[in-house]
Amino acid sequence: MRPSPVHTFNIRSQRVGDALMQLALQSRRSLGGDIATCRSVSPGIQGRMTLEEALNRVLQGSGCRWTLTSSGAVIIRRVSAADVPGVPPRPPRPSPPPPTAPAPAPLETEVAVSDVVVTAERRIGRAQVSATSLSAVDEDRLRLAGVTDMIGLDALVPGMTVTNLGSGRNKILLRGMSDGTFTGLTHSTVGLYLDRVPLTYSAPDPDLKLIDVDRVEVLRGPQGTLYGTGPIGGIVRIVPRSPDASRFDLGLSLSRSWTRQGGENRDESLFANLPLFDGDLALRGVVYEERFGGYINDISLAMPRVNEGARRGGRLSLTRRLNDDWSATIGMVRQTIQTEDTHYIYRTLGGLTRANLVREPHRNTFEVLHAGVSGTGDWGQLDATVATVRHKFMSRYDASSALRTFGSGATLGALDDVQDTDLTTVDVTYASRPLGRWRWTGGAFYSSGTTRADSQVQALRTVETTIYREIRRDRSSEIAAYGQASYQLTPAWSLTGGARVSTFDHQVASVVGHRGTFRPFEGDDRATTVSPMISITWQPDDTLNLYGLVSQGRRTGGFNTAGPFGQRFDGLAGNPARRYSPDTLTNYELGAKSRFWDGRVQARATLFFADWGDIQSDQFLPSGLSYAVNVGDGRNAGLEVEVNWQATDHLRIHANGLFARPEVTSPSPGFNSRLNAGLPGVPESSANLSADYRRPIGLGLDLIGQATVAYVGESRLTFDAARRYRMGEYVTGRASIGVESRRWSATAYVENPFDTEANTFSYGDPFRLPEALASTPLRPITGGVTLTLRR
Repeated sequence: MRPSPVHTFNIRSQRVGDALMQLALQSRRSLGGDIATCRSVSPGIQGRMTLEEALNRVLQGSGCRWTLTSSGAVIIRRVSAADVPGVPPRPPRPSPPPPTAPAPAPLETEVAVSDVVVTAERRIGRAQVSATSLSAVDEDRLRLAGVTDMIGLDALVPGMTVTNLGSGRNKILLRGMSDGTFTGLTHSTVGLYLDRVPLTYSAPDPDLKLIDVDRVEVLRGPQGTLYGTGPIGGIVRIVPRSPDASRFDLGLSLSRSWTRQGGENRDESLFANLPLFDGDLALRGVVYEERFGGYINDISLAMPRVNEGARRGGRLSLTRRLNDDWSATIGMVRQTIQTEDTHYIYRTLGGLTRANLVREPHRNTFEVLHAGVSGTGDWGQLDATVATVRHKFMSRYDASSALRTFGSGATLGALDDVQDTDLTTVDVTYASRPLGRWRWTGGAFYSSGTTRADSQVQALRTVETTIYREIRRDRSSEIAAYGQASYQLTPAWSLTGGARVSTFDHQVASVVGHRGTFRPFEGDDRATTVSPMISITWQPDDTLNLYGLVSQGRRTGGFNTAGPFGQRFDGLAGNPARRYSPDTLTNYELGAKSRFWDGRVQARATLFFADWGDIQSDQFLPSGLSYAVNVGDGRNAGLEVEVNWQATDHLRIHANGLFARPEVTSPSPGFNSRLNAGLPGVPESSANLSADYRRPIGLGLDLIGQATVAYVGESRLTFDAARRYRMGEYVTGRASIGVESRRWSATAYVENPFDTEANTFSYGDPFRLPEALASTPLRPITGGVTLTLRR
């Protein structure tokens, strides 16, 4: 096996299982095997050493031993003293002392599935033994699958859907809990986090590039207890690699690809890790630039490949070790996305073609500044983070067909939407050490944000004239306290309960100007909510975990202000209410997680039922402007399945799927929703199958390969009963093959190998939605090569 680099470890004396999870987290390794059987107390370890040295010390006297798989994962096995080489068999009289350093087994004999160590539940744990529906994808799997953003990640995570409107415009949905495919005033049903920093409330996915990340954690189901107002569908948490004070690291990645009927695509990135001042300080940074070639032609504008774009950005973080127990980190993130046009087509024109009168560019700038302090000791673990987030984006849509709605006789026009959000958050979390049978987590959260929106409908010919304009400012703040405690009823049974109490304040001020007339509005609202959860778990050993869970999440209400002069806000069918109501989702689930075939197979299955009251949804007025409405009550019942199979030491197979029945059960009289219709944007069934391959071929090289096949079922676009637009029902995938050493790798790949031309998103611009002519295709078959270098 390849020797491990030197790491800096700081692990307190504690139970061996907890110490192993700390070790895996600090060395950024996956972990698996018979961890629960190692029940002794580990000695504390501090300082710089190899992974092998740290494992031997943690497992001292535990009766367990370790191996490393070919991918670098740590597997733990329970052995008797007679199984350890060099240790004499136990005599009939006084036993000899246990072995102090169990020897590792040969690398080739270990084919068990490892598990990613996670912190999404505000404490260190493993996805396989958590009492919730949790998936984690580590950096190695992301890299093999060629995943660099949320589109692509959805093929690796059961129940995850990402709309395909475009980079920086998309919406993430989990477990089929969809409030619609459009993004507007309502809070996102999925909370997006960068480590401990919430990135957005009511905005599209900023599409941060998944580069130099340790893992991505996905929690499905409402997470109101730990994560607050909004994430009733779940949480996606991006965990970037932290600065490492034990090693210098430098890496470069270059990629070129070509799309059928399209242009060249480029992707370059560079990262560096620099220890400073004898390991007391460490700096880590990454920069990247990505260019997407266009593949859609606009015949009205006589322009080929109109939908080209670029994404560029970087991250920088600095960690200071204050003492053996405490460290502090500061960092920043900045990313810009620029697309020259949207990428929908018109079905009636044939091919990758459309006929717009105005180009529809998008600009998206995202910035984060954060600082935090972490401490661990015999008293537990404390994490505190303060952050500021700024997200500004601008979109233009062709509004030529809607100008008459605003009383204009012009023939060429556009809607320009500009939104600028500033958000400040403070989050403090404390996780206790085991206190007898008790473990608990508690914390406090504060946020304050302002969103400024400027929407203009303009006539562009012959003189640019503003026909309609709304300037709106939303101010919101949230203060919350939360806690969660677990009690070990017996060695196999445990009970967990928790709740979050939040107070949310919201003020809105709006001025609408239309043809010389002004309509001002001011409103404010305060809501105090309680989000409880309770679960019970039966885990007789480390191979089986059964749990039942009840949890709840809520979203606060808000105010509608948009619409041309004469727009009514009476809440009758076809008209928005001035105020839309909060909605509540109560989730019931039964989960089973198991390992079998000597650890080669890891299986997870979750049966869930969600009761959703007063569903909020973003919709469009006949004028093409957006508003929020409560469409009625709904429910969703389904099954999530995830299976990981280590078929051989070189081949791992992954499969996952979602089978759900989302529907509206009680339509609102104020909206034309359809009884028993599925929730929009999510199919009733989806499934993914992938295989990762890695095998030594000599000269220090590994042959690596990966293949993914994804099926997406049929779904509806909107709640509206009069608009039964369908999308989905397609198969796509990706395949790659290459060679890799410790210092470099070269990979060839093909994306959408079947050249699928399915409709992934039936939405062009809001003004042509009633025509139902738009279709958003997948990027045509694309082939490329990637070269990475690392020092």
